[in-house]
Amino acid sequence: MTDKMKEGNWFVNIIADIDNYYGEDYIHSSEYQFLRTIKADTPFDIQTNPHNYGNGEVFGRIHRFNVGYADEKHHIVFGLQKISMGVGRIWTPTDLFNPRNPLALEPDQIYGAYALSYTYALGELSEVMGVVAKRHDDSYKYAGRIKGNVGFADIALDLLSSNDAQMIAYEIEGNLFDTGIEWRSEGGYFKDKLLDKEFYQTILGLDYGFKNGVIVMTEWIHSSKTYSFDEIVTHQDSTLSNNRHLSSDYLGASAYYDFNLLFNGSLSMIYNPEDQSSFITPVIEYSISDDASIAVGAMLYAGDKESEFGSVDNSYYLRLKATY
Repeated sequence: MTDKMKEGNWFVNIIADIDNYYGEDYIHSSEYQFLRTIKADTPFDIQTNPHNYGNGEVFGRIHRFNVGYADEKHHIVFGLQKISMGVGRIWTPTDLFNPRNPLALEPDQIYGAYALSYTYALGELSEVMGVVAKRHDDSYKYAGRIKGNVGFADIALDLLSSNDAQMIAYEIEGNLFDTGIEWRSEGGYFKDKLLDKEFYQTILGLDYGFKNGVIVMTEWIHSSKTYSFDEIVTHQDSTLSNNRHLSSDYLGASAYYDFNLLFNGSLSMIYNPEDQSSFITPVIEYSISDDASIAVGAMLYAGDKESEFGSVDNSYYLRLKATY
């Protein structure tokens, strides 16, 4: 369910959904159980208790519920919201409010932050933002961001502090001369107070749209420190949960194509060069109407049984999505 109400400069946003996962093997898989441990970092539950009916699970979830005011200079929002930080398509290391999980069945379905955010437009291409967000343990995250344009690219400086993490980061994106290639990078210094580690993490990505309609994207992420499996799994409720990786480097790529007005397809891959394992997700989607679609896809894992991705079983799915 999606709704946006507006009166003058004031607005209210509501986004909620009902998820039904059908497939006994999948809902009992280690992959699904791990993804279910990832919760929203909010002081209240945004999800109902799941109802298990034997071969599947169903639950409701609210993604956005906020009220705000916007004019030419000011933009203020209070409530469950998406905080705009980061330029990554696969990984978003600087986005510590609404991190994207590229290994999820629906990676673009991200949790909201319960926050008060204020953005002031310094000019047509520059702005400054401040955010205060309340967390699951009733502590707070504080962040600031200043963004501008330097001619060849948009750049931003990000600062964040919480009781378990600190971040000083950058964002930059622009066009590669007249080639039609878009490039982007984000990253910075991270202090993991919870596990007493300090590290640097950065991404570099390229996008290109061909004349025949094919859109190709590549991305590389590098971390100066790695984490053990137990460290990653045990601390899923912390600020840096999505910044902890088993390996220092990963490569990602995806391709998207509209076959016609009704059919589209995509193919995405994440590759771990250290153990040579990979995660591949092909999807074919059909638009039933403007408000409904059906998709067939797979989550394929390749590599040795002891590798990061090779240790996970393949999954195949049929997804029906309707918006009201």
